[in-house]
Amino acid sequence: MDEKELDSNLAHKYFKLSNLFMQFFRENSRGPFKFENRNRGQSQILQIIREHGTISQKELVSRLDMRPQSASEMIRKLEKKEYITREKSQADKRIMNIHLTNRGKIAAQESDDFQPILLDALTHEEKEQFDHILTKLIDEVEPQLKHKPRDQWERPRRKK
Repeated sequence: MDEKELDSNLAHKYFKLSNLFMQFFRENSRGPFKFENRNRGQSQILQIIREHGTISQKELVSRLDMRPQSASEMIRKLEKKEYITREKSQADKRIMNIHLTNRGKIAAQESDDFQPILLDALTHEEKEQFDHILTKLIDEVEPQLKHKPRDQWERPRRKK
């Protein structure tokens, strides 16, 4: 197979896999795998707060890829679950600061422990190769984006 044909074949398989992933996650979001998209919603909010320790509600909303009304509703739900507390800033009473409670810290940690069951199909060596390939592709695509990705999803890269 020549280079052009191989590139076309790989692109086709990548898009097919991407579509299959989305379909799998949709079908199993409430099924036996209890899959949740950890990059959206309440888990995302918990991770951002955990990384900052204390963050203003305005800053949190600006870091989320959602409408302020949606973010505010999720923040209210997290407060009701006793995962976060909101307090007025001592320096500026107009600013509402958000902190994780002990319960919220545990929930954020559980989010870290999430392991996609689909990766069980790969050996440890294959996972390392896949990690290397994904990193290489991300490093190629990121500089070409108009809007740079938010840094809260960056994981430390292993030293080679």
